[in-house]
Amino acid sequence: MARKPKHTKRRLIDALRRGDPAEVQALLDAGQALPDNDEHGYSALLHAVHGRDVMRDERLQSLLRLLVERGAALNDISSYQESALRVLSRIGRFDAVRLLLEAGADESQLGWTPLIKAAALGTLADVQALVRDGAALEDRDRWSRTAWLVAIQTGDVDKARWLGEQGADMNARGRCGQPPLFYAVQCHRTMMLHWLLQGGQDAEQTDEFGATALIEAAEHGHSEGLALLLDVGAEVDRARNGGGTALSATLHAVDTLRLLKAGADPAHLSDESRRELLGLPREPDPDALDGVTQTHFERARLPRRGKRNPEQIDEPFWLAMIRAGVSGYEASQRFEPGRDLSRPPVWCARRFGQSITWLPDGRIVQIAGEHEDSYDPDFCIYNDVFVHHPDGHVDIYGYPEDVFAPTDFHTATLVGDTIILIGALGYQGRREFGSTPVYRLDLHDFRIERLPIDGPGPGWIYKHRAQLRPAQKIEVSGGIVATLTEGSESHVASDRRVVLDLEGRRWRES
Repeated sequence: MARKPKHTKRRLIDALRRGDPAEVQALLDAGQALPDNDEHGYSALLHAVHGRDVMRDERLQSLLRLLVERGAALNDISSYQESALRVLSRIGRFDAVRLLLEAGADESQLGWTPLIKAAALGTLADVQALVRDGAALEDRDRWSRTAWLVAIQTGDVDKARWLGEQGADMNARGRCGQPPLFYAVQCHRTMMLHWLLQGGQDAEQTDEFGATALIEAAEHGHSEGLALLLDVGAEVDRARNGGGTALSATLHAVDTLRLLKAGADPAHLSDESRRELLGLPREPDPDALDGVTQTHFERARLPRRGKRNPEQIDEPFWLAMIRAGVSGYEASQRFEPGRDLSRPPVWCARRFGQSITWLPDGRIVQIAGEHEDSYDPDFCIYNDVFVHHPDGHVDIYGYPEDVFAPTDFHTATLVGDTIILIGALGYQGRREFGSTPVYRLDLHDFRIERLPIDGPGPGWIYKHRAQLRPAQKIEVSGGIVATLTEGSESHVASDRRVVLDLEGRRWRES
C-alpha cells in the first residue's frame, strides 16, 4: 500500500493542534491514519493537548473522545517525558484526565496518591474520608503538587479550605517553586484567587524565575485575575529574573489598557500589544505592502530627515510599513531580492525604544526609536513622529537633525497640549555626556524644540522612567547613564531620582 504523503500527515497534526474535532474527524473519515509518533515521540494525543490554550478549550473532551474511539495510543511518552495524561494533569484539565483514565490510560504516570486523586477528581467527602484514615497531607505527585495545590487548581474552595483547616501547608510550592496563587491564576479560578488573597496569600509571591502572579495572569490571559491582583496592590512593573513584566506578557488589549491605567511603564509594551492598541493585527501583516509599487519603494526605501519643523511626509511605502510591521530586511526581500547588504538601510517602522503616548482625543503618538542593532545593515535611529488617528489614518512628521536629533529609549510625558521628551541613547560618537536632552512637541502643529534646562540633571540617560507630578513637574528615575571618563565610555544603572521643573526650566533632586 502506498504511504500517505508527508504533507497529508502534517495536515492532520496541524488539525490536532488546532483542536477542532470536526476537522480531525473529516480527515480521518477521508482515510488519513493517525500519525505515527514523531522523532520526539509525540503521539496523536500529545499533539492534541499542545499548540493552543488547552486550559480553556471547550472542544477538548470531544477531540479526546474521537481519538480514543479511533484507537489512539493512550500511554506513549515523549523524549521530554511528556504524555497526554501528564500534560493535562499539569495544566489542571482534570475533566480530560478523568476521560483518559476511564479509557484505560495508565494512572501511574501521574504519581498520584489516593488523596491527590480525590482532590483532583473526587468530592469533599472523598477527601475528608482519606484524611481521617490517615492520608499524608504533604505527599506530592509527579509535578511536585500536594493535595492542597491540586485543590486550588480545581477551583473547589471548600476542599482547599478544609485541607487548610486540617493542617495542610498553605505555603506549599510546586515544581519550579510555583506558589499557590499561580495555580489559581493559570487555571482561571477567579473565586479561588479571591479566597486565597483574602486569606492572606502575598500578591508578590514569586516562583524561582522571579515571575509574579500578576505576570502569570497576563501571560495566561486571565483578565479577571489580573484585575483582582491590581485591586489588592500588586506591583505593576515588577519584572521576572532577566526582565519581562506583566505588561510585556499581556495577551489581550483589555489587560494591556488596565495595566497602563494602573501606571505600568509603556516601555515594556510588547510589539504585539502595541500593534493591537494601534488598531492593527497583533502579528506583522506583510499583506499590508500589497498596494506598494516598486516605484513607491525605490522613492522611499531610504531613511531621510525632514527639511522643515515639521515636514509632513506622505509616502505610501512608509505608511504601509507602519501597518505591516515587518523588518527592513523582509521589505527588501520583497522589493529587491538578493539585495546587496552593503547598501544603506531600508526605512522601517518596527522599532525598539520608540515611545507611545495616548491623547485625550483618541489620537496615539509614536516618536522616533531605532531599528535593529548597530551591526545590522538596516540599523537606523529615527527622529520622526507618527500620529495615529481614531479613523485609522496616520500622519508622519519628519524633522531636521539640528532640530530633533535621532532619539531612542527616551521617555514621552503628556503635559497639557505638549509631549515632553527626556533622554536618549542615540548614536555612538554623538552623545553629549553630562547633559540630558529635553524636547517639547507641540500637539497643535507638531513643531518640536529642544528646551534649555538648568541644574544638575540625570546626565545622558536612557531606558529610564518619567512620571508626571503636580505643578508641572516630571520625576525621572531608574535607567542607564552613559558617561565618558579618560576617553572610555561606560554605561551605569542610575540610582538617582530627579525632578524636572518645567515652569522653572530646572532640574532638582527629588
